[in-house]
Amino acid sequence: MIDSEAVREHTRYVLARLPLVVFVLLWSSGYVVGALGVEVATPLALLTVRFAIALVLAVPLALRVPGWREAPFGRLAIVGLLLQGVQFAGVYGGLSLGVPAAISALVVLGLAPVVTTALVALSGMERPTGRIWALLAVGVAGVALSVAPDLGGAQVGAGVGLTVLGMLGLAGGTVLQKRWVGEADPRVAVATQIVAATAVLFPVAVVTGQLHVDPSVQLGWTVAWLAWPLSIGATILFVRLLARYAASTTSTLLLVVPAVTAVESALVLGERLHPLSLVGMAVTVAAVAAVVREPARPPAPVSAASTR
Repeated sequence: MIDSEAVREHTRYVLARLPLVVFVLLWSSGYVVGALGVEVATPLALLTVRFAIALVLAVPLALRVPGWREAPFGRLAIVGLLLQGVQFAGVYGGLSLGVPAAISALVVLGLAPVVTTALVALSGMERPTGRIWALLAVGVAGVALSVAPDLGGAQVGAGVGLTVLGMLGLAGGTVLQKRWVGEADPRVAVATQIVAATAVLFPVAVVTGQLHVDPSVQLGWTVAWLAWPLSIGATILFVRLLARYAASTTSTLLLVVPAVTAVESALVLGERLHPLSLVGMAVTVAAVAAVVREPARPPAPVSAASTR
């Protein structure tokens, strides 16, 4: 006889974790689509057009939120400059200089969880257990293993440097989002972040002469995907996950993205998936699953003065 209560419990468990799967799939697609986007536009042009299209939907959604005027716009703007501006300018800059999508994902998402966990530990926001640190190490090793076959083709120098800068933007923005604006409505948070990033990137693109784009089908569908499912959908989901899980746990989910990116790159970009990558994927997924199940310790008390 089927235990109906057990079935319901399993269903609730699956549904509760479905956003995690959707988040990973969306976030990983950004590297593949971004690689296609920089084939037909400069990084700053791609970002500016992406954000302009995203604002068409993001701003009306934010204005529908009751009490949106009470949001901490200044802090949200700073987070936006890091999460939206620094992260993606660095990533797209690296992609345009020849850094493969899988390597970009490795550098950004393989290192961001470690940097994020270190920052929240140093700031006293969270107290990661020794087990979390150990699982992070296993996860990073799995990420490295999954993309190791492609490391020989990655360009070094400026491209990797820009990608590391993007990683720091992601880590810093994640910590500040959790510390400063965890209670802000995700729709208001995302709209403000995109407005702030656009306000900085647009004049830079104009001054540097990188705003010109040649319309094409490839440019159209790439910016549409980057603007709506990613800039709005994935970022709102990311903010919601940060509100539900510890910053270190949410960041650790990103460790799965490089492996998924490798699969998507093989399907979309025609890049060969090495058998060694499959082993790395299995290691990473197992480590991340263990981190997500790990009960978080209560964060250390934060004084009012430290949040001002």
